[in-house]
Amino acid sequence: MPAKTAQPEDDTSDGLLSGSADRLGRITERKDYLAVAHTRRRWVTTAFILQAKPGNTGDARVGFTVSKKVGNAVKRSRAKRRLKEAVRLVMPACVPAGWDYVVIGREAAIHYPFERLQKDLAWAVAKLKAGADLKQSNSSGEGAKPHYQSGAQAAGRRSVADKANQ
Repeated sequence: MPAKTAQPEDDTSDGLLSGSADRLGRITERKDYLAVAHTRRRWVTTAFILQAKPGNTGDARVGFTVSKKVGNAVKRSRAKRRLKEAVRLVMPACVPAGWDYVVIGREAAIHYPFERLQKDLAWAVAKLKAGADLKQSNSSGEGAKPHYQSGAQAAGRRSVADKANQ
């Protein structure tokens, strides 16, 4: 039996950016995922939602999650693998140091064209970095706050509360 050659060990469990000078760290703890979600900075695409949190003192970090709504374990793993590869190829060139990102996979990530997935990721990072997800709260310029609409508001429908007030 031939002797096995030693494989170089990588400090990331999934090989994210192995061998690259521009390394992205991984978000692995729940409190870090929650801290990123708490900022409410996000960009939504067909295949994923990218959440961002500026202000980390170290290198940029990335976390991945895909809910059970996407499908069984095989489908979730496929979506996560595709997103990890897109991040590995795109993000080192365009993410600023000190930001944390969470990539939330959606069902479309499984079959979405990979080139399009990469373009959407680069676009989402650029938009979040530029603050395009923020909207001025009022004309006095007290600061930018995230602006979100419910599904009913986005579709132009009135909620039950709106109907009762008229």
